[in-house]
Amino acid sequence: MFPHAQLLFGVLIVAVAALVAWSFWMLPRWSRPGIYFAVTVPLPFLDSPQARAILRGYRLRAMLHVALGFGLIVGGALVEQLGLLALGCVWLVGGPLAAFLRAHQRVMPFAVEGSTVRQAVLEPRHTQPAGGWLAQAGPFAILIAVAIYLQFRWNDIPARFPVHWGIDGQPNGWSTRTPMGVYAALITSLVVVAGMAVAAYGIRNLSRNVDSTTIGSVAHDFAHRMGIFLLIMEYFLAMTFSLVALLPLTGSPGAMSVAVMAFLMLPVLLMLIPWLNKGRAHDLGGSLVTLGAAPVGDGTLDEHWKMGIFYFNRDDAALFVEKRFGIGYTLNFAHPSAWICMIVVLLLPVAALLLIWHQR
Repeated sequence: MFPHAQLLFGVLIVAVAALVAWSFWMLPRWSRPGIYFAVTVPLPFLDSPQARAILRGYRLRAMLHVALGFGLIVGGALVEQLGLLALGCVWLVGGPLAAFLRAHQRVMPFAVEGSTVRQAVLEPRHTQPAGGWLAQAGPFAILIAVAIYLQFRWNDIPARFPVHWGIDGQPNGWSTRTPMGVYAALITSLVVVAGMAVAAYGIRNLSRNVDSTTIGSVAHDFAHRMGIFLLIMEYFLAMTFSLVALLPLTGSPGAMSVAVMAFLMLPVLLMLIPWLNKGRAHDLGGSLVTLGAAPVGDGTLDEHWKMGIFYFNRDDAALFVEKRFGIGYTLNFAHPSAWICMIVVLLLPVAALLLIWHQR
Protein backbone atom coordinates (compact mmCIF):
# COMPACT_ATOMS: atom_id res chain seq x y z
CA MET A 1 0.00 0.00 0.00
CA PHE A 2 1.30 3.46 -0.83
CA PRO A 3 1.81 5.77 2.15
CA HIS A 4 -0.69 8.64 2.09
CA ALA A 5 -1.89 7.49 -1.33
CA GLN A 6 -5.33 9.06 -1.04
CA LEU A 7 -3.88 12.40 0.10
CA LEU A 8 -1.45 12.46 -2.81
CA PHE A 9 -4.22 11.48 -5.21
CA GLY A 10 -6.31 14.40 -3.94
CA VAL A 11 -3.44 16.87 -4.31
CA LEU A 12 -2.71 15.57 -7.80
CA ILE A 13 -6.35 15.92 -8.87
CA VAL A 14 -6.47 19.48 -7.54
CA ALA A 15 -3.28 20.36 -9.46
CA VAL A 16 -4.56 18.86 -12.71
CA ALA A 17 -7.94 20.55 -12.22
CA ALA A 18 -6.18 23.89 -11.72
CA LEU A 19 -4.20 23.39 -14.95
CA VAL A 20 -7.33 22.48 -16.92
CA ALA A 21 -9.27 25.40 -15.45
CA TRP A 22 -6.41 27.80 -16.27
CA SER A 23 -6.28 26.48 -19.85
CA PHE A 24 -10.00 27.04 -20.47
CA TRP A 25 -9.82 30.42 -18.71
CA MET A 26 -7.02 31.61 -21.01
CA LEU A 27 -8.30 29.92 -24.17
CA PRO A 28 -10.03 32.99 -25.69
CA ARG A 29 -6.72 34.89 -25.53
CA TRP A 30 -4.78 32.16 -27.33
CA SER A 31 -5.41 33.15 -30.92
CA ARG A 32 -4.18 35.39 -33.70
CA PRO A 33 -4.88 39.11 -33.19
CA GLY A 34 -8.29 39.95 -34.58
CA ILE A 35 -9.69 36.46 -33.93
CA TYR A 36 -12.14 36.35 -31.02
CA PHE A 37 -13.93 33.10 -30.24
CA ALA A 38 -13.04 31.93 -33.77
CA VAL A 39 -14.58 35.03 -35.39
CA THR A 40 -12.69 37.72 -37.33
CA VAL A 41 -13.35 41.05 -35.61
CA PRO A 42 -11.85 44.56 -35.77
CA LEU A 43 -9.08 44.99 -33.23
CA PRO A 44 -10.81 47.74 -31.19
CA PHE A 45 -13.71 45.35 -30.53
CA LEU A 46 -11.46 43.29 -28.26
CA ASP A 47 -11.50 46.10 -25.69
CA SER A 48 -15.22 46.88 -26.02
CA PRO A 49 -17.83 46.31 -23.27
CA GLN A 50 -19.58 43.72 -25.47
CA ALA A 51 -16.39 41.68 -25.83
CA ARG A 52 -15.71 41.80 -22.11
CA ALA A 53 -19.27 40.70 -21.32
CA ILE A 54 -19.01 37.75 -23.71
CA LEU A 55 -15.68 36.77 -22.16
CA ARG A 56 -17.08 36.90 -18.61
CA GLY A 57 -20.03 34.73 -19.61
CA TYR A 58 -17.81 32.15 -21.27
CA ARG A 59 -15.41 31.94 -18.34
CA LEU A 60 -18.21 31.56 -15.78
CA ARG A 61 -19.83 28.70 -17.72
CA ALA A 62 -16.49 27.04 -18.53
CA MET A 63 -15.38 27.05 -14.87
CA LEU A 64 -18.72 25.56 -13.77
CA HIS A 65 -18.35 22.78 -16.32
CA VAL A 66 -14.76 22.10 -15.23
CA ALA A 67 -15.87 21.85 -11.59
CA LEU A 68 -18.72 19.47 -12.49
CA GLY A 69 -16.45 17.37 -14.71
CA PHE A 70 -13.79 16.89 -12.06
CA GLY A 71 -16.46 16.28 -9.44
CA LEU A 72 -17.75 13.36 -11.49
CA ILE A 73 -14.21 12.06 -12.06
CA VAL A 74 -13.33 12.15 -8.37
CA GLY A 75 -16.68 10.60 -7.43
CA GLY A 76 -16.19 7.83 -9.98
CA ALA A 77 -12.69 7.13 -8.65
CA LEU A 78 -13.85 7.00 -5.03
CA VAL A 79 -16.69 4.55 -5.68
CA GLU A 80 -14.81 2.80 -8.52
CA GLN A 81 -17.53 3.41 -11.09
CA LEU A 82 -16.17 3.59 -14.63
CA GLY A 83 -19.44 5.09 -15.84
CA LEU A 84 -19.03 8.15 -13.64
CA LEU A 85 -15.38 8.46 -14.67
CA ALA A 86 -16.32 8.35 -18.35
CA LEU A 87 -19.14 10.84 -17.85
CA GLY A 88 -16.77 13.19 -16.02
CA CYS A 89 -14.21 13.04 -18.86
CA VAL A 90 -16.92 13.71 -21.46
CA TRP A 91 -18.32 16.58 -19.40
CA LEU A 92 -14.85 18.05 -18.94
CA VAL A 93 -14.51 18.36 -22.72
CA GLY A 94 -18.10 18.88 -23.82
CA GLY A 95 -19.07 21.43 -21.17
CA PRO A 96 -16.42 24.09 -21.95
CA LEU A 97 -16.93 23.36 -25.65
CA ALA A 98 -20.62 24.22 -25.29
CA ALA A 99 -19.60 27.44 -23.48
CA PHE A 100 -17.26 28.30 -26.34
CA LEU A 101 -19.95 27.68 -28.99
CA ARG A 102 -22.36 29.95 -27.13
CA ALA A 103 -19.74 32.71 -26.99
CA HIS A 104 -18.95 32.11 -30.67
CA GLN A 105 -22.59 32.77 -31.58
CA ARG A 106 -22.64 35.95 -29.50
CA VAL A 107 -19.55 37.30 -31.31
CA MET A 108 -20.87 36.53 -34.80
CA PRO A 109 -22.89 39.80 -35.13
CA PHE A 110 -19.63 41.76 -34.74
CA ALA A 111 -17.76 39.82 -37.46
CA VAL A 112 -16.01 41.66 -40.28
CA GLU A 113 -14.98 40.40 -43.70
CA GLY A 114 -11.44 39.08 -43.70
CA SER A 115 -8.95 39.67 -46.47
CA THR A 116 -9.34 37.52 -49.59
CA VAL A 117 -5.91 38.46 -50.93
CA ARG A 118 -3.60 35.50 -51.43
CA GLN A 119 -0.37 35.88 -49.45
CA ALA A 120 3.05 34.72 -50.58
CA VAL A 121 5.50 34.62 -47.69
CA LEU A 122 9.04 35.07 -48.95
CA GLU A 123 10.72 34.41 -45.60
CA PRO A 124 12.38 30.96 -45.49
CA ARG A 125 10.55 28.40 -43.39
CA HIS A 126 12.12 25.85 -41.07
CA THR A 127 12.38 22.76 -43.26
CA GLN A 128 14.49 20.71 -40.88
CA PRO A 129 12.73 18.92 -38.00
CA ALA A 130 12.81 20.63 -34.62
CA GLY A 131 16.09 19.87 -32.86
CA GLY A 132 17.50 17.99 -35.85
CA TRP A 133 17.25 14.33 -36.79
CA LEU A 134 19.30 13.16 -33.78
CA ALA A 135 16.89 14.78 -31.34
CA GLN A 136 13.95 13.40 -33.31
CA ALA A 137 15.31 9.87 -32.93
CA GLY A 138 15.64 10.23 -29.15
CA PRO A 139 12.12 9.12 -28.09
CA PHE A 140 12.30 6.07 -30.34
CA ALA A 141 15.78 5.21 -29.01
CA ILE A 142 14.45 5.34 -25.44
CA LEU A 143 11.62 2.93 -26.24
CA ILE A 144 13.88 0.52 -28.15
CA ALA A 145 16.49 0.54 -25.37
CA VAL A 146 13.85 -0.31 -22.75
CA ALA A 147 12.45 -3.09 -24.95
CA ILE A 148 15.95 -4.62 -25.31
CA TYR A 149 16.52 -4.36 -21.57
CA LEU A 150 13.24 -6.14 -20.83
CA GLN A 151 14.17 -8.89 -23.27
CA PHE A 152 17.49 -9.45 -21.47
CA ARG A 153 15.68 -9.53 -18.08
CA TRP A 154 12.78 -11.66 -19.34
CA ASN A 155 13.32 -14.49 -16.83
CA ASP A 156 13.32 -11.99 -13.95
CA ILE A 157 9.82 -10.76 -14.78
CA PRO A 158 7.13 -12.36 -12.54
CA ALA A 159 4.62 -14.64 -14.23
CA ARG A 160 1.86 -12.28 -13.00
CA PHE A 161 2.37 -8.66 -11.99
CA PRO A 162 0.22 -5.61 -11.13
CA VAL A 163 -0.21 -2.88 -13.73
CA HIS A 164 -2.82 -0.67 -12.08
CA TRP A 165 -3.48 0.58 -8.56
CA GLY A 166 -6.51 2.16 -6.90
CA ILE A 167 -6.41 5.42 -4.99
CA ASP A 168 -5.98 3.38 -1.79
CA GLY A 169 -2.67 2.07 -3.14
CA GLN A 170 -3.88 -1.49 -3.61
CA PRO A 171 -3.31 -3.21 -6.99
CA ASN A 172 -6.54 -3.76 -8.91
CA GLY A 173 -5.25 -4.62 -12.39
CA TRP A 174 -2.90 -7.42 -13.41
CA SER A 175 -1.00 -8.65 -16.46
CA THR A 176 1.04 -11.72 -17.33
CA ARG A 177 4.50 -12.39 -18.70
CA THR A 178 3.54 -12.54 -22.35
CA PRO A 179 4.99 -10.46 -25.20
CA MET A 180 1.92 -8.24 -25.29
CA GLY A 181 1.55 -8.13 -21.52
CA VAL A 182 5.13 -6.92 -21.09
CA TYR A 183 5.52 -4.73 -24.17
CA ALA A 184 2.01 -3.22 -24.32
CA ALA A 185 3.08 0.11 -22.81
CA LEU A 186 6.02 0.42 -25.20
CA ILE A 187 3.90 -0.45 -28.23
CA THR A 188 1.26 2.10 -27.22
CA SER A 189 3.90 4.77 -26.71
CA LEU A 190 5.55 3.91 -30.03
CA VAL A 191 2.25 4.40 -31.87
CA VAL A 192 1.54 7.72 -30.13
CA VAL A 193 5.08 9.09 -30.55
CA ALA A 194 5.20 8.06 -34.21
CA GLY A 195 1.85 9.76 -34.78
CA MET A 196 3.11 12.96 -33.17
CA ALA A 197 6.27 12.87 -35.30
CA VAL A 198 4.22 12.45 -38.47
CA ALA A 199 1.95 15.30 -37.40
CA ALA A 200 4.98 17.53 -36.80
CA TYR A 201 6.25 16.71 -40.30
CA GLY A 202 2.88 17.55 -41.83
CA ILE A 203 2.61 20.81 -39.93
CA ARG A 204 6.11 21.78 -40.98
CA ASN A 205 5.63 21.03 -44.67
CA LEU A 206 1.89 21.05 -45.41
CA SER A 207 0.55 23.93 -43.34
CA ARG A 208 -0.68 27.40 -44.21
CA ASN A 209 2.06 29.93 -43.47
CA VAL A 210 0.47 33.06 -42.01
CA ASP A 211 2.21 36.22 -43.19
CA SER A 212 3.78 37.71 -40.07
CA THR A 213 4.23 41.09 -41.76
CA THR A 214 0.48 41.66 -41.50
CA ILE A 215 0.48 41.26 -37.73
CA GLY A 216 3.17 43.61 -36.59
CA SER A 217 6.89 43.21 -36.15
CA VAL A 218 6.81 39.69 -34.71
CA ALA A 219 8.12 37.16 -37.22
CA HIS A 220 8.02 33.83 -35.40
CA ASP A 221 7.49 30.57 -37.23
CA PHE A 222 4.55 29.07 -35.36
CA ALA A 223 4.88 25.72 -37.17
CA HIS A 224 8.48 25.38 -35.97
CA ARG A 225 7.49 26.18 -32.41
CA MET A 226 4.75 23.61 -32.64
CA GLY A 227 7.34 21.06 -33.75
CA ILE A 228 9.48 21.82 -30.68
CA PHE A 229 6.44 21.49 -28.42
CA LEU A 230 5.51 18.11 -29.94
CA LEU A 231 9.10 16.87 -29.60
CA ILE A 232 9.12 17.71 -25.90
CA MET A 233 5.83 15.85 -25.49
CA GLU A 234 7.31 12.87 -27.35
CA TYR A 235 10.21 12.68 -24.89
CA PHE A 236 7.87 12.98 -21.92
CA LEU A 237 5.58 10.22 -23.20
CA ALA A 238 8.48 7.93 -24.11
CA MET A 239 10.00 8.27 -20.64
CA THR A 240 6.65 7.91 -18.86
CA PHE A 241 5.62 4.77 -20.77
CA SER A 242 9.13 3.36 -20.34
CA LEU A 243 8.78 3.65 -16.58
CA VAL A 244 5.41 1.91 -16.84
CA ALA A 245 6.95 -0.87 -18.95
CA LEU A 246 9.64 -1.39 -16.28
CA LEU A 247 7.10 -1.89 -13.46
CA PRO A 248 7.24 -5.71 -13.69
CA LEU A 249 10.90 -5.41 -12.64
CA THR A 250 10.81 -2.38 -10.36
CA GLY A 251 7.50 -3.08 -8.63
CA SER A 252 5.05 -0.43 -7.51
CA PRO A 253 6.09 3.09 -8.61
CA GLY A 254 4.87 4.58 -5.35
CA ALA A 255 2.38 7.38 -5.12
CA MET A 256 5.09 9.89 -4.29
CA SER A 257 7.06 9.22 -7.48
CA VAL A 258 3.89 9.51 -9.57
CA ALA A 259 3.03 12.81 -7.92
CA VAL A 260 6.57 14.14 -8.40
CA MET A 261 6.46 13.34 -12.14
CA ALA A 262 3.10 15.03 -12.51
CA PHE A 263 4.18 18.15 -10.63
CA LEU A 264 7.34 18.39 -12.71
CA MET A 265 5.25 18.36 -15.87
CA LEU A 266 2.77 21.00 -14.73
CA PRO A 267 5.22 23.95 -14.61
CA VAL A 268 6.68 22.83 -17.95
CA LEU A 269 3.24 23.10 -19.53
CA LEU A 270 2.61 26.44 -17.83
CA MET A 271 5.75 27.78 -19.49
CA LEU A 272 5.45 26.03 -22.85
CA ILE A 273 1.87 27.03 -23.70
CA PRO A 274 2.38 30.82 -23.39
CA TRP A 275 5.72 30.48 -25.22
CA LEU A 276 3.99 28.59 -28.00
CA ASN A 277 1.30 31.23 -28.28
CA LYS A 278 3.93 33.95 -28.67
CA GLY A 279 4.65 32.41 -32.06
CA ARG A 280 1.26 33.71 -33.19
CA ALA A 281 2.24 37.31 -32.34
CA HIS A 282 -0.51 37.63 -29.76
CA ASP A 283 1.20 40.57 -28.06
CA LEU A 284 1.15 43.31 -30.68
CA GLY A 285 2.48 46.02 -28.44
CA GLY A 286 2.51 49.36 -30.25
CA SER A 287 1.57 47.87 -33.61
CA LEU A 288 -2.12 48.15 -32.71
CA VAL A 289 -1.88 51.89 -33.31
CA THR A 290 -0.59 51.51 -36.86
CA LEU A 291 -3.03 48.74 -37.76
CA GLY A 292 -6.00 50.72 -36.49
CA ALA A 293 -9.40 49.09 -36.89
CA ALA A 294 -8.38 46.80 -39.73
CA PRO A 295 -8.97 43.12 -38.99
CA VAL A 296 -5.85 41.03 -38.69
CA GLY A 297 -7.05 37.44 -38.52
CA ASP A 298 -5.23 34.35 -39.71
CA GLY A 299 -5.55 34.58 -43.49
CA THR A 300 -8.69 32.44 -43.65
CA LEU A 301 -12.34 33.47 -43.98
CA ASP A 302 -14.97 32.82 -41.30
CA GLU A 303 -17.22 31.13 -43.84
CA HIS A 304 -14.73 28.27 -44.12
CA TRP A 305 -14.91 27.55 -40.38
CA LYS A 306 -17.82 25.40 -39.25
CA MET A 307 -18.77 26.33 -35.67
CA GLY A 308 -15.38 28.02 -35.51
CA ILE A 309 -13.70 24.62 -35.10
CA PHE A 310 -13.73 22.66 -38.38
CA TYR A 311 -11.97 24.14 -41.43
CA PHE A 312 -13.33 23.28 -44.88
CA ASN A 313 -11.89 25.07 -47.92
CA ARG A 314 -11.41 23.32 -51.26
CA ASP A 315 -9.45 26.28 -52.65
CA ASP A 316 -6.80 26.08 -49.91
CA ALA A 317 -3.90 23.76 -50.77
CA ALA A 318 -2.78 23.55 -47.14
CA LEU A 319 -3.62 20.34 -45.32
CA PHE A 320 -2.98 21.84 -41.86
CA VAL A 321 -4.20 25.24 -40.64
CA GLU A 322 -3.85 26.95 -37.30
CA LYS A 323 -6.69 26.33 -34.89
CA ARG A 324 -9.00 29.17 -34.03
CA PHE A 325 -10.11 27.34 -30.89
CA GLY A 326 -7.01 26.47 -28.87
CA ILE A 327 -3.33 26.33 -29.69
CA GLY A 328 -2.11 24.06 -32.44
CA TYR A 329 -3.24 22.94 -35.86
CA THR A 330 -6.29 21.30 -37.35
CA LEU A 331 -6.97 19.62 -40.67
CA ASN A 332 -8.48 21.14 -43.79
CA PHE A 333 -11.37 18.69 -44.09
CA ALA A 334 -11.92 19.60 -47.73
CA HIS A 335 -8.89 17.42 -48.55
CA PRO A 336 -9.52 13.67 -48.91
CA SER A 337 -6.17 13.03 -47.21
CA ALA A 338 -7.52 14.75 -44.09
CA TRP A 339 -10.14 12.04 -43.72
CA ILE A 340 -7.49 9.37 -44.22
CA CYS A 341 -5.53 10.96 -41.37
CA MET A 342 -8.62 10.95 -39.16
CA ILE A 343 -9.36 7.30 -39.90
CA VAL A 344 -5.78 6.29 -39.08
CA VAL A 345 -5.80 8.32 -35.86
CA LEU A 346 -9.03 6.62 -34.77
CA LEU A 347 -8.16 3.08 -35.85
CA LEU A 348 -4.63 2.78 -34.46
CA PRO A 349 -5.57 3.10 -30.76
CA VAL A 350 -8.56 0.80 -31.26
CA ALA A 351 -6.35 -1.80 -32.95
CA ALA A 352 -3.77 -1.57 -30.15
CA LEU A 353 -6.45 -2.03 -27.47
CA LEU A 354 -8.00 -5.00 -29.28
CA LEU A 355 -4.59 -6.63 -29.63
CA ILE A 356 -3.81 -6.15 -25.93
CA TRP A 357 -7.22 -7.49 -24.95
CA HIS A 358 -6.80 -10.55 -27.20
CA GLN A 359 -3.39 -11.38 -25.74
CA ARG A 360 -4.74 -11.21 -22.21
